[in-house]
Amino acid sequence: MILFLADGKQIRGDLIKSAVLRSDLAPVPMTLEADIRAGDASLDKALAEGQTLSISSGDALHIVKSVRVAERSAQGEREMAGYRITALLDSCLGVAYVRSRAIIKESAALSAIYKAAGATIKAVDADFPVPRFYCPVGETPTFHIARVLQEEGGVVRWKTGRLQFVRLPDLFKQSPVKTLPDNASDDVDGGFLERHEVPWFFSLDANGAAVFGNREKPRTVRYAPFKDAQRLRNMTRCLVHRKTVRIDYDGRIGAGDLITFTGGEKLVVVTAAHVFGSGTDDGGASDTYTRLWLGALEE
Repeated sequence: MILFLADGKQIRGDLIKSAVLRSDLAPVPMTLEADIRAGDASLDKALAEGQTLSISSGDALHIVKSVRVAERSAQGEREMAGYRITALLDSCLGVAYVRSRAIIKESAALSAIYKAAGATIKAVDADFPVPRFYCPVGETPTFHIARVLQEEGGVVRWKTGRLQFVRLPDLFKQSPVKTLPDNASDDVDGGFLERHEVPWFFSLDANGAAVFGNREKPRTVRYAPFKDAQRLRNMTRCLVHRKTVRIDYDGRIGAGDLITFTGGEKLVVVTAAHVFGSGTDDGGASDTYTRLWLGALEE
């Protein structure tokens, strides 16, 4: 994995003990966790909280947590130090902070909501108007953005340097990025839990009459005010975890991509974790791989 400091200098590969770059179908769609050895004072400052790192694609990540970890090794007369960092996609960073001022918007585009929360994205591909959005003081916009996406029946992903909104059914209309054998994954069956954790919703219209979402399956029930039938149906539609698979390192795969299996099954990448381990800790060989969490559409 190639990482660059804010000044454009590349971090030497032998200084990166381990790194995990995650791509998610979440309001903040990219995160990085890394253990890095700091060999000089300049690197100490560059890995402090508030600094930025970038990856080979050019995407910048803002360090939100940096913990100095003592190491037993030394280089010359200087004792080596390590830093355990957590970084979030810089373009979407603002939506991850607790609000000191409320955000209240009506008929505003999703991109406008991101910008109101402090994000620096230029636009959202396939942007859409949100009838009503609010984030009270003391709460985090990501949770309320996730609710808006649920009501719209879609997700956001980071692709080619842009934030994209995609409706869940459209994820399965893409061209697959990879084909895997059926025996290459760990299958997950959780029909019992789905009935408890994926509810159907109802609301009331202007006349006080009940409006229902998808009631075709026995599920738990939730009330959602000010929603029409279409939004109530969207709120039940979701991606359910079906498979977990480990493959050779492939940084081109991201959340929202479609994977097919030789038996014909098609699943969407909910999370892609690209893992790099240099082996410098124990003198072993490097270990790099990609782990994918794959989901199927549940109506």
